Amino acid sequence: MGATANLETNAVSVQPGQEASVRVRILNSGQVVDEFTLEVLGEAAGWATIAPPSVSLFPGRDETATVTFRPPQTAGTKSGAIPFGIRVLSREDPAGSVVEEGTVTVGIFGKTTAELVPKNSRGSRTGTHQVAIDNNGNAPLQVAVSAGDQDKLLEFNVSPASLLIAPGTAGFSRVRVRPRQSFWRGQPKSKAFQVIVQPAGQDPIFLDGSLVQGPLLAPWMIPAAAGVVALLIAAVLLWFFALKPAIQSVARDAVTTPSPVGGGGGNPTGGPSPGASPAPSGGGATNAGNFSMRLSQGGPASYKVPPAATLSITDIVFQDPESSPGSSKGTVTLERDGVALLVENLDNFRDLDYHFVTPITLAAGQTLSMVVNCPSGCPAVSIYVDGYQKG
Repeated sequence: MGATANLETNAVSVQPGQEASVRVRILNSGQVVDEFTLEVLGEAAGWATIAPPSVSLFPGRDETATVTFRPPQTAGTKSGAIPFGIRVLSREDPAGSVVEEGTVTVGIFGKTTAELVPKNSRGSRTGTHQVAIDNNGNAPLQVAVSAGDQDKLLEFNVSPASLLIAPGTAGFSRVRVRPRQSFWRGQPKSKAFQVIVQPAGQDPIFLDGSLVQGPLLAPWMIPAAAGVVALLIAAVLLWFFALKPAIQSVARDAVTTPSPVGGGGGNPTGGPSPGASPAPSGGGATNAGNFSMRLSQGGPASYKVPPAATLSITDIVFQDPESSPGSSKGTVTLERDGVALLVENLDNFRDLDYHFVTPITLAAGQTLSMVVNCPSGCPAVSIYVDGYQKG
């Protein structure tokens, strides 16, 4: 037999982002000088090291090596008890190699981020916002979402108000804001509010937003209503002072006209029927609404425009919340049907905003997609898209 190995303990615990060590004793139980190579087996091998990685021993002599576990603090690091093995491989007697087994228990860590999109909405009756919540921890996350305003001028409808988010994924909640009182005319009023995201076992996250409330009567409605009234008055005057007297005159002439010789008295014939004044014709109605969406690796990364609809994009925000200058490598691309609209280097930004005077338009059936290309360790990149959709 070439070697024997013994762990000082078969169980060790460690938190993600930290390290823990265990020592293993190697004994040369053979009859010749031998070199032994050590390696970690199992799921923990990717974040474990052994020092020294190999030892040379005379017969009957022993040496101690240290196994260090350093699980990364990422959502992909599994929590709980993870079996591992330490294999001691003999160069002189490979058949005499041994494996010593143990268990490393990885702890749970929580890391949550949240965004309110858009931060400011507009409307005379309601405003709609979306809360995007990213679970960057290594365990399922229970989150409660609520909203309120200091002056109690707004009412809120949060749906859903509670979410269970898997590790490394995102959850979404819609917040509808409604003012308690409306007004007919005047300047728009900005009303601030706050959304509270409460992850279980973590500090709450506060997101500030506002509703810019407009009047029920838009400025263009008053001139338009005055124009309609003027047209109605003109139609009434035309009827009473022009069309009606002319029709009555024609009718009187028809009654007083003599009957032809030899014929009986003819019945009076009616004049032309009075024509109704034409009503103003309006254009076809168009259904239009605000559009807000977040494209991310953990959530939906594409959106297809529904049939008979048109999407117009006015604002685009690229975000890499975990990035620091020069830390990320690669690109993120916003595409329309596979054709690049915007391409950004990941090491050039943390938050990057675009605002368009002339919107980017997608027709029915076209697809808006986010594509991330990076050599390794892709960051949690997301793209927020705002605009409006018709149809």
